[in-house]
Amino acid sequence: MRKRDENKVKAIREAVINLCAADGFTNLTTAKVAKLAGVSPATIYLNYQDKTDMLSRLYEEVKDDLHKGLAGAIAAAGDDLEAQLRATLRFSITQAQEHPKESHFVSALWTNQELLDDAARAYGQTAAGPLLQLYQRIAAAPDFVDAPEVTVASLATVPVLILQTANAAVDDPTLNQAIDMIVKALKK
Repeated sequence: MRKRDENKVKAIREAVINLCAADGFTNLTTAKVAKLAGVSPATIYLNYQDKTDMLSRLYEEVKDDLHKGLAGAIAAAGDDLEAQLRATLRFSITQAQEHPKESHFVSALWTNQELLDDAARAYGQTAAGPLLQLYQRIAAAPDFVDAPEVTVASLATVPVLILQTANAAVDDPTLNQAIDMIVKALKK
């Protein structure tokens, strides 16, 4: 049995993210991925069953990477739920600024779920433990509106969407305004 070459897997990941950023998912082929990654097409199929499996597994991996440190950011905000929400939104903004292609990759796949398999769709709804717990606490808190987790999660994506769709650099006052608006929308 062949051993998984982590350097090749990393090259495949980078190629997929870069090709999706440049050309979108429709034009993504394993041949293009292999060429950009500097691997043979067979190497892709040693690691992934098909394009859907590749996108699904990479979605899960990149999502995990983007959420690393989130639990610490929430904990550092103390016990105040609003402070935790603000810390979470700021953390997401920072991750999107530091990893724009990866952030866009995850967002684009989440809004094009037909490209993901059932396992990746389920993973996307449950994987971020600290985030999901925060959303549940917000929904149960008496000073916040009783909103479904999906509504809270959708609102929480607004600052990252602003970053991803802005034609120019977005300044801190604009991002802080977005955070304030989200908090205001969720508070009673």
